[in-house]
Amino acid sequence: MSNLLHVLIIEDSELDAKVLEGLLKAGGYEVTARRVETAEQMNDALNTGLFDVILADYNLPEFNAPEALELLKKSGRDLPFIVISGGIGEETAVLIMKNGAHDYLMKGKLARLVPAVERELREARDRAAHRDTEATLRAADEQMRVAREIQQRLFPRESPSLEGFDIAGVSHPAEETSGDYFDYIPMRNGSMALVVGDVTGHGIGPALLMAETRAYLRILALNLEDIGEILTRANHALAGDIDQERFVTLIMVQLDASAGTLRYASAGHTVCPWFNARGELKHELRRTDIPLGMRAETSYSPSEIMRIEPGDLIAMMTDGVEESLSLRQELLGNDRIHDLLRENQSRPAAELVELLHQRAWDHIDGLDQQDDYTTIILKAVEKV
Repeated sequence: MSNLLHVLIIEDSELDAKVLEGLLKAGGYEVTARRVETAEQMNDALNTGLFDVILADYNLPEFNAPEALELLKKSGRDLPFIVISGGIGEETAVLIMKNGAHDYLMKGKLARLVPAVERELREARDRAAHRDTEATLRAADEQMRVAREIQQRLFPRESPSLEGFDIAGVSHPAEETSGDYFDYIPMRNGSMALVVGDVTGHGIGPALLMAETRAYLRILALNLEDIGEILTRANHALAGDIDQERFVTLIMVQLDASAGTLRYASAGHTVCPWFNARGELKHELRRTDIPLGMRAETSYSPSEIMRIEPGDLIAMMTDGVEESLSLRQELLGNDRIHDLLRENQSRPAAELVELLHQRAWDHIDGLDQQDDYTTIILKAVEKV
């Protein structure tokens, strides 16, 4: 650490100022000092020079320490301000300290000068470091806010309106940005692709990878009708961009509303339940292959075509809801999720999605949400 010390001395006595310089030099500092004795001179000094510390006599013929302290505050500079006086009384000393002075020394007892300066310089550095940290955190918070705003725009603003179907989806991130993804993608053959995905991890990196995955799927869906081929090509593109620690689990359900049929492909995604109108588990949409991005040469195939009947309900979720952990370290689990869906199967899809996520929040009971919650509910209803 440099021992060079730039001192602003507010003092009408040149001799007293020289004494202060001498004491600091004796304490091991290489001192450069500027002496001022009026408000104008102090303003000029602050505007034209850089200082590490201010040593101020309390009373001068045309100036005083409280006025100097106010000028320092107006300048916006954070400099240690030490009052040195021949005797101003305890009440005055306490008042000047309350107004922002950092220390008070008696002129006849200056043995504490060097230790006081060293302490105040150290605390000034700590304050500066604290301000820098706060500024960095504010900048990071703003970046995350902007990232969240951009990401939220990528999610569908409204659910598709398909005759005979009630569809709703929502994503509630654990942090400012999310690695989860849901989408409704119109396909060239008139069908609708419902997509739920989950990128490993949280924060900006997974959010960017989610946006990349969304872009690939939407572009491919404009040119291809086979969802297996769409996932195969998306996987090939993603595999070159993802490191070994990341991957994307994703389920794509291709719904033909006019025919009342669907097929799906699941790239390592969590099992999604399918209930009939009586609340019985009709199917489970299980994994059909490994997650996206793990192996470039993977070829994905869709399931067989399946009929969806009025009253059927499919819940496409990421694993965050199921794996919500209570204070007692107990997972929410599939059984509770299935019970909730059965008990509320008659409700609109939008209500079911919110109920499901609220159940997860109730389960963690005030703990931080550890993973993103994302769900699409697909219900088949009687056509009007």
